[in-house]
Amino acid sequence: MLKNKYLIFLIIVLAFSCDFIKKNKKSYFSGKIIKKTNDKISLLKDQVILKESYVSKEGIFYMSLDSIKDGLYNFKHLPEFQYLIIENGDSLVLRLNAVDFDESLVFTGIGSPKNNYLIDIFLNHENEERFIKSLMMKKPSPFRKSIDSLLDLKISKFKKFKKNNKLNYTSIMIMEHAIKLPLYSNIEAYISGKKQNNVIKNINNNFYDYRDEIDFNIQELSNFKPYLDYIILRTNNQSGIDLNSLSNLYLQFNLDRINFVNSSISNPVIKSQILRYIAFEYLLKENILINIDTFLYEFLKISVNKKNNIEIKQLYENISLLQKGNYIPKIELTTVIEENIFINNIYSNKPVIYVFWSYDQNSHQIGLFNKINEFLNTNKKYNFHCININSDVEKWREYLVFIKKNKNIKHFIANDFSIMSKKMVLNNLNKIIITDSKGKIRSISNISSLKSFYLGD
Repeated sequence: MLKNKYLIFLIIVLAFSCDFIKKNKKSYFSGKIIKKTNDKISLLKDQVILKESYVSKEGIFYMSLDSIKDGLYNFKHLPEFQYLIIENGDSLVLRLNAVDFDESLVFTGIGSPKNNYLIDIFLNHENEERFIKSLMMKKPSPFRKSIDSLLDLKISKFKKFKKNNKLNYTSIMIMEHAIKLPLYSNIEAYISGKKQNNVIKNINNNFYDYRDEIDFNIQELSNFKPYLDYIILRTNNQSGIDLNSLSNLYLQFNLDRINFVNSSISNPVIKSQILRYIAFEYLLKENILINIDTFLYEFLKISVNKKNNIEIKQLYENISLLQKGNYIPKIELTTVIEENIFINNIYSNKPVIYVFWSYDQNSHQIGLFNKINEFLNTNKKYNFHCININSDVEKWREYLVFIKKNKNIKHFIANDFSIMSKKMVLNNLNKIIITDSKGKIRSISNISSLKSFYLGD
């Protein structure tokens, strides 16, 4: 009897010991990056940097990870990022060409099969975009059959992969959602496009049965973009408002969305992510301040994330300040001769059109300055103040050499892009702000409307 007790005790000790060893295994992440675009590579879990490594001149990097949790991670080699699935004890070695990021990415080492398969899932979805687009013209029933057939093929292939590779529950869950979510998002996009007619209202309820498969409260997917994208599309379609035919009800549409989130999502991380997205999207599109006031009042009754709420309130304040009749916000810039100057101290003898650009976005840069020069060919009553959003002053000055000079164009670079983008509510680089010669805001528009946009004296 005593021996049995000792045997049971020994089994328990060994079980805990094995569990401890498994949990405290080291994991490794290393590799080679050809044509690196940055000197660092970062490994993140839920948007938090766990480890960073210097990338050598030869493109080599190495990270040792102590007893990490199995699950979804992502690595960043700016300006790109990609997802990883890491199980405790994995030793992943990647090789990629940073210029051709996803297409060149290959893993070797312990844990590589699941990650190569995950990359293939993403690439296959990208390659299928044209085919999916062609399906959007079909009627609901044949559309669903086509999507279901494609999904069946993917699931069948994944079952074969699972038979030949040992995967834990978390890895399987992540990969299954990576397979399903983009296709389910396509169905939601289809619904959005058809909501304006009666066809979508009269289809069989079975059309929506895929929705039952997706839980909105999976913590491990709380920072997985395909998951969040799908939920956001659901909020669009669960609203009782059809924006296509009743665009004047934009406020009610977004109030419906946040109420759907409040009633459908209990996970605080996912809930705050989706609410934040809806709030930013609404505030950056809405032009009527009284509607924003109403939305903000209802939003703050639902949102309990203090950090997000402060951020949304600040955005509202910046939008309020950036209204017609107010003066352009006080922002510090650097001139071509590297002098610091506040935007409100820049002398102009004419009304000013503020535009924004980046040397990392070549096509936008070319299109922007083509439009500016085309405008100035017929209208020289305005000055353009072109603000670069990058941080490397020397590189900015190198790019200026290739931009056509014009006395009506002045160039500046933002001293702090984060501050400037918030004060200017810079949600995209096509935004233009028009002021009089003293900096009073006349209008806010888009560079594409510049040619037909009448600017009074």
